[in-house]
Amino acid sequence: MKFLNLTILLLFVSLISRAQTTDTELAKKLTINGFCLCQTTLSGLKQTYTDLKEVNVEEMDLGKKCISQDSRYIAGKGYASDKQPGMIFQKDQDTDYISKIRLTKQFKGNLPNGKYIDMSNLKLRDLSKLYPELKDKWGSRGCSDYWNFSNDTISFYVKIDTNKKPQFPIDEAYYMDKPIEGIDLMMSCYSLQKHHAEIIFPDENNDPIFFIDSIRVNKGVLSNLEPSEVATVTVYKDTNVIKKIFHGSNGPGDIKNGLIYIETKDFAKNRYWNYFKSKSPDYARIVTTSEKDTVTVQYILNGKVLQKDFEGDLASIDDKIFIRLVVIDKKHLAAEYGITNKEYGILITTTPRQNQQIKVQLK
Repeated sequence: MKFLNLTILLLFVSLISRAQTTDTELAKKLTINGFCLCQTTLSGLKQTYTDLKEVNVEEMDLGKKCISQDSRYIAGKGYASDKQPGMIFQKDQDTDYISKIRLTKQFKGNLPNGKYIDMSNLKLRDLSKLYPELKDKWGSRGCSDYWNFSNDTISFYVKIDTNKKPQFPIDEAYYMDKPIEGIDLMMSCYSLQKHHAEIIFPDENNDPIFFIDSIRVNKGVLSNLEPSEVATVTVYKDTNVIKKIFHGSNGPGDIKNGLIYIETKDFAKNRYWNYFKSKSPDYARIVTTSEKDTVTVQYILNGKVLQKDFEGDLASIDDKIFIRLVVIDKKHLAAEYGITNKEYGILITTTPRQNQQIKVQLK
């Protein structure tokens, strides 16, 4: 196993992003906030966002009067996290992949074409600037309560005013100041399948595959990730190792160019918090949420006081090296380590592991 410096690796990734062509047009059209349809999975979202909950979804293109369904996704049911406000993920009917993302009034961010929106004040007249080719594409199913403006992957919805008489011809000027009630990004994952097993996208360059917190992303997402947010970066070059770790239907398809797995500090923190809870009832009682751990406690690993950028070190602890976890009170923490601004000390002992403090691994 060889090791690289994190700054050098991130610089390398940045240079790749600038020097080579951008992501394929298809991948761009299917990606919002780094979540790519038919590559993001529900199981991956659940692992990343512990607060992910099931929510009801109003299907704007499939009103209550509609009999037919859409084979691309499970209608009426989605999953949402407070950490991704305004986004509802809906699963493919037959696989674990996310095949539809609904944007609601809480969403603020960039659309697949890179243009920023704030859904809380988005009006129909804004569509001419966002997607000029859609501004005259008025459409609606007879059973729907919304006008839709759509292409093959994205749809914008405006509520139909049933009190407006006559309905036809459409009074377009009347609707220009009406709000966009929702946006759907959709794709049939089945249509992207290769031999009904792997979800693939055209690859026009020699990029590796990128994962952030167990979710596959496009390399463009890395430009939104600050180095200070990163806990660990692991570079996998051995295809056998990649296949072993990322096995199964949710694993990456084309791995000939290697794989880069990035874990953020928040994700790492949640991992070690859950692990330590299972090892110590005292820890579980004191540290009630992963967000509160550094507020009230001081971590001390093998006698070393951890002050900064330690999330990756703690997240790497598992049953192979873990020995014990002991909680000490404020008095002993001050007396033994000179720390007076924390309520408890968390003393963690592990077996030695070579290069444990290095964040970037090349495998």
